[in-house]
Amino acid sequence: MITYDGPGDVVLLIDTEDPAEAERLAPRLRRAAEHRAELERRAVEAVVRRFSVEPPTAEDLAEAAADLVLNTMVVDGDGEVVLHFTDSCGKHLLDGYWPAVRLDERDAVVDVTVEA
Repeated sequence: MITYDGPGDVVLLIDTEDPAEAERLAPRLRRAAEHRAELERRAVEAVVRRFSVEPPTAEDLAEAAADLVLNTMVVDGDGEVVLHFTDSCGKHLLDGYWPAVRLDERDAVVDVTVEA
């Protein structure tokens, strides 16, 4: 069983229909869930940096950390993890859109996207 110990509910997903593949990917998802706070902090910072014209201030990062709420962690067949966030205040993205941050197997940020 993969457990999550943090504020709010976060959906944990393994992106496969193959039970053997899910079993292979479960430790990766577990590791991401165990390091959720650090991954979330780095992902929010990556979102702010990606969509800012100037380097973000500490205030910008604190505001984003309060406004962007992690709602889903997905691990795919390559062992990459995608963190999906909700814009809780609705002032950063249009309704129906959310930021997503892709992490490689070593938890380095490799991409920041806006999804719908």
